[in-house]
Amino acid sequence: MSMLSWVKKDDKPNLIVFIHGLKGGVETWSYDDKTSFPKLLKSQTDFISGFDIACFDYFTTFTETYGKSKSLFRSLFSSFKTKETNLPIEELSELLKTEIALTDYDNIILIAHSMGGLVAKSCILKQIEENHVSNIRGLISLAVPHSGALIANIGGLVSSNVQLQDLSVLSPTIDNLNRQWIQTPNTPCTKYIYASHDKYVDKKSALAIDALKKDSMAVNADHSTICKPKDVDESAFRAVIKHIETMKSEFKNQVPLKILAEPDAYSNQYFVIKMVIADIHHIIQGHAKEYFYNAELARKVFTSESDRKKLEQLYSKIRCLYQEELEAHIADGTITDKFIASVHQRITDEDERMLNQILGGLDSVHKKGMLHQLSNKFDTDIIWEKNTSISQIRESKEGAHNEL
Repeated sequence: MSMLSWVKKDDKPNLIVFIHGLKGGVETWSYDDKTSFPKLLKSQTDFISGFDIACFDYFTTFTETYGKSKSLFRSLFSSFKTKETNLPIEELSELLKTEIALTDYDNIILIAHSMGGLVAKSCILKQIEENHVSNIRGLISLAVPHSGALIANIGGLVSSNVQLQDLSVLSPTIDNLNRQWIQTPNTPCTKYIYASHDKYVDKKSALAIDALKKDSMAVNADHSTICKPKDVDESAFRAVIKHIETMKSEFKNQVPLKILAEPDAYSNQYFVIKMVIADIHHIIQGHAKEYFYNAELARKVFTSESDRKKLEQLYSKIRCLYQEELEAHIADGTITDKFIASVHQRITDEDERMLNQILGGLDSVHKKGMLHQLSNKFDTDIIWEKNTSISQIRESKEGAHNEL
């Protein structure tokens, strides 16, 4: 039985999924019988033309009764319904991951309320851990207790509900999620919306530890009304539209990673010549060629004037990383293989910090390739052996050309 309840299903390439919180359901998003957040979004026909819309609906209640039926007799003697119980966030995220895996969407945006945001984050982390990438491109957090909710601690005193325990301030689940989220590269664009009158999830918790001011927004609502806009003029609805627009703009910039099928490719290029002069191991040379190949593919994606300016900033920062590692290489007298490996590692380390703030959609592989694009010139700005000269580069280039 699918846990996705479809609001709009037209086989579009992109998907928006609403995820409710504790003791919620599809009704979480409803203002009245005719109006709901997903339906209002569906009404924006031009804006939402490339999307399908669904709600992820899971079992949650304060008691451990079976199923969504309140009849104990029916739950015990019916063999046609799954007997559902409260599941921890960890397991709910596995179910969400399965539902997403069974679809075929290029880009997914999650709109999550309260505990649903923690389910979403856990799902994203699992995807990245397994595949190193996620087709979830955006997460919109509505009053999500990223640091836990004090009321859950109080509730936990009178209930054994596993979901309340997960939501408690300082719970192992909350702590592990926060640590993994901060340490994981390539997490999707995340926007935080909090309710100024929320008595259950305060501002400090609704804005995650790593949330930037530019990614945070307040709305005049409480914990419940933040996800029940009555019309398209409500602040919460307009905020979500604004964030979806930002995330949509990044879809076209998602650059795939590809394998270089020809091991002898680029052998006569300057960036390879410079590695040959430095006696860089042939396996490292092969990796560099593949990095370069992917960077060349990425350059064909970012073609606007604005993109080119951002690329220039990115190239400049990568050059600075190289220069810092070059200084350390000269001072320490490290071998050339270690030198090039250290520059690659610095790019990986900075991928989610300094380098990620300029242009989205690029992997650290593309950025390592950008390093070799900078090296692919008849100069000594980027070399791997400090005594390399222009004459050596010229002679090696001519030798490589004659061999070909």
